[in-house]
Amino acid sequence: MRKSKFFIAILAMVVATLVSVAIVSCKKEDTVAPTGQHAAKAAFTPPQVDDMNAYLKDFKQRMQSAAKGDDEALSLDEAAWHLSSVANYDFGHVNVDFDAVCFDTIFIQTKVTDGNILLCDIEKAYQEIHSEITKIQSNTKLENMHFRFIGIDISDNGQTVISMIQTFNNSNKNLFDHTWHFSDIFAAYSACETYFDYYGNYDWGTTAVDTLKAALRGVWNYEFPVEERVYCTYSRTLNPDFLDHIDPYGSPFGYDSRIFNTASQGTSLSFDEMCYALDSYLGLGQELAVDDEIILDWGIGTDSRIPNHSHLTVWYHIPSIKYGVPTAIAQPPIDD
Repeated sequence: MRKSKFFIAILAMVVATLVSVAIVSCKKEDTVAPTGQHAAKAAFTPPQVDDMNAYLKDFKQRMQSAAKGDDEALSLDEAAWHLSSVANYDFGHVNVDFDAVCFDTIFIQTKVTDGNILLCDIEKAYQEIHSEITKIQSNTKLENMHFRFIGIDISDNGQTVISMIQTFNNSNKNLFDHTWHFSDIFAAYSACETYFDYYGNYDWGTTAVDTLKAALRGVWNYEFPVEERVYCTYSRTLNPDFLDHIDPYGSPFGYDSRIFNTASQGTSLSFDEMCYALDSYLGLGQELAVDDEIILDWGIGTDSRIPNHSHLTVWYHIPSIKYGVPTAIAQPPIDD
């Protein structure tokens, strides 16, 4: 659910149906030009290649076999073009049907040596880029998501910006008020009115935690299709991290995360933000369960840290999801 009020969101959904291709932002980071641009240098001209597949395959092999100490180096623009081209070679898929587009941006740091980048350092950068893109693929909930284009820019200080254009099918999911656990925004609104004050403000680390924990425990329930008594044995506890679970439809929290985080320690959550968190956390618990697991209990911890490639401290929730495996027993235990 978005930060806007539910019924305003419904009006936005009606307007949105008039648009043939929906465009959303997958993350809050705007794609900005890195500092210290190397625009004054001679412009790099992409190579004219008859067989691009063979060219990029050969470059990947040279890159992967480069050893530390090799002096083969590429200019920043040349390295950026090759990294982008190899990423599109591995992940790009343009010839697919889609009706919606979103954008993602990730940042890494690449080692620059005397204004150039050694081939072995290009390989290290690509390993990190490959890993980050694979995470996005694994965590996405977008239907029929593909990478239309992956662009890369490298600044003089090595800051590397990876900008991704993603296509997907919107289908019946709306981009304005998507729910993760509840059947629709009306069901979510009804549940949230039970636990949250519509005009309340909840301190992120105290009252929000206590109130959300009570709501999670109150909403979550299972309907077992058996009449026998069912008991559970503990299986595991998960603590999902806010950077690993991005809402492709946008969220009211930093990094478009499904888990609360903020750059201001004095942040309070509104009714809509509490309702979003409840729906999102419930959905995460269900999605992360494996095999026959069910959720036994909920907790919410808090912490702060400076995420990679950031200079700001972030305060955040740490949902604690305790799982167990249910077993039906035909007869009650014999009392000692």
